[in-house]
Amino acid sequence: MRRQVCLWAGLIALSWSATVAGAGPFPWARVPDVRVDDFRPDFLERVARRLESLPCYGRCQGSIAACLQIVPVHPTAARLARDVLLLMAQESTDADVVKWIETRRAMAHPKPEDMRDFQLDGQKPLGPADAPVVVVEFSDFECPFCSQIVPILEQLARTHGKVRLYAKQFPIKGHAHALGAAKACVASDRFGKFWEYCPRLWELRADLSEERLVKLAVELGMEAAAFRAAMGSEEVLNRIADEKLEGLKNRVQGTPAIFVNGKEFLLQPSPRLLKDRIDEELDILQGRD
Repeated sequence: MRRQVCLWAGLIALSWSATVAGAGPFPWARVPDVRVDDFRPDFLERVARRLESLPCYGRCQGSIAACLQIVPVHPTAARLARDVLLLMAQESTDADVVKWIETRRAMAHPKPEDMRDFQLDGQKPLGPADAPVVVVEFSDFECPFCSQIVPILEQLARTHGKVRLYAKQFPIKGHAHALGAAKACVASDRFGKFWEYCPRLWELRADLSEERLVKLAVELGMEAAAFRAAMGSEEVLNRIADEKLEGLKNRVQGTPAIFVNGKEFLLQPSPRLLKDRIDEELDILQGRD
């Protein structure tokens, strides 16, 4: 479920340009981020019929097609209609389409027992401290997928305006330099440099030796000996251990693990889908979903 790589790779490979009104009475103009005139009319008719049988979620419990008729536009129905159109364009099976919708529903409205709670006291987020959407990510600095996804989250936190990001350490056994990098990241927080230092580590994934970690600290204005001492301190090691244990208690099994307001991100992350999920969470908070 977490790694539906082929499905989402197909989605982002298609057009994500401006909305264009299209075929017949179906309200294609309400479906965001696709050019419906790129698709054959008979295909659009087939998608419209499929949307009549697929359930929406959120405040509208009818079919996606019925919920798309709501004025003002029901954003959940619009997102799902877009997803279904693009999935069908990729010739995804009916089972794949249903699973995609079920996964999106589980991300947006999980069961109470699937909600997670994290210790955030004393940690400085990236983004506005009062932002309503709280993203918590567990990562490993040697994880290749983390190096692609976490910088996207960091950029969203810097630019979106409604998101704050908390980074948790989850070094994976078998990654030779992961623990050292985690120690360096946490140590930088003792100098007030966490969000200056830690994002730079993604650029150093090929060389996370202690020498390079200390060199980066010096480049950012920290004193080498003090930084080395901080890396080896019991306080730093305890924080890493506590964060990894917190992840394990919250059923983190690998990295990156991403949670949006305590709800696990279950699909293959991409820039478009991460922002989409954040915007969906804002709709939920404001009663628009």
